[in-house]
Amino acid sequence: MKLLYKINLILLIVLSLATGVFKVLRQEADIELFKVLGMTATLTFGLGIVQVLGGILLIPVPTRKYGALLMMATFVIASLAVFMNGMVVFGSVSLLFILMAFWVYQVEKRKI
Repeated sequence: MKLLYKINLILLIVLSLATGVFKVLRQEADIELFKVLGMTATLTFGLGIVQVLGGILLIPVPTRKYGALLMMATFVIASLAVFMNGMVVFGSVSLLFILMAFWVYQVEKRKI
């Protein structure tokens, strides 16, 4: 189980940093995706900053729980945008990202 958790954690860190960087780089696809939520390019950029921060916080053990919380919140926002854009299959997959972050949060919460 520890190996699965480590794999999940590594994937979550990579996913967090990658999704955040795409927003920070102001990728047109991301900007368009979040317009359905009323988010401007600036707000999408801000969401990207939060995702990069969440990914960084996932790395050290003492801040991992907070990184997981941030990522759960940003993945919920992203999932809403995906579903509202009619991307049901991708939206369903994006729900897994929330579960990945939730698992990390639950494991790290027990360590305290």
